[in-house]
Amino acid sequence: MDIFQYLEEMQEDVFSLAVEQIEAKYFEICSMLASAEYAERIKAIDIESYKESIRVGLDAAVEMATNEESKAIYFEYDLDNEWDSQFYICEEYIPLEEEDDDWASEWTYNIEGPGSVELADMYNGNGFDTSEKAVGVTLYLIAKTLCSFISVRSEVQSNIPICIGFHDQDPIMRTGRD
Repeated sequence: MDIFQYLEEMQEDVFSLAVEQIEAKYFEICSMLASAEYAERIKAIDIESYKESIRVGLDAAVEMATNEESKAIYFEYDLDNEWDSQFYICEEYIPLEEEDDDWASEWTYNIEGPGSVELADMYNGNGFDTSEKAVGVTLYLIAKTLCSFISVRSEVQSNIPICIGFHDQDPIMRTGRD
């Protein structure tokens, strides 16, 4: 299975599994495709300060989106630039089923989000999908980021769709069903 098939499956996992189950699933996939050592190293990365920074940014994004009567919030992180991220406040939103995520590039406001040198360092040594090992590492790093975001997202009260993706990801992950 290629990385994009795994990413499609990860979206379905968001809808059907608890955060802990998602992280455990991709830990196992990383162990199988890369090695147990890589999976353990990624698991050991402390992301509490990263999650707190997501919380601060997401609170600000929800407040802005609510005040501006925006349709969606899109959190984008950059795998190639130390996991640097932005919260984009979007005027439009199109459900996942319609397979058109151009709405996310039509944002009106943005709020700077956190980065993670630790996650980026694990990624930089392997690349996106250049080998089976790289696929395993990348998937687990994406899952760890996604699970961190969803755990923070679950604490936020908002009816606005809140989505997440790495730079140039298509489709963008939805954190809940439309």
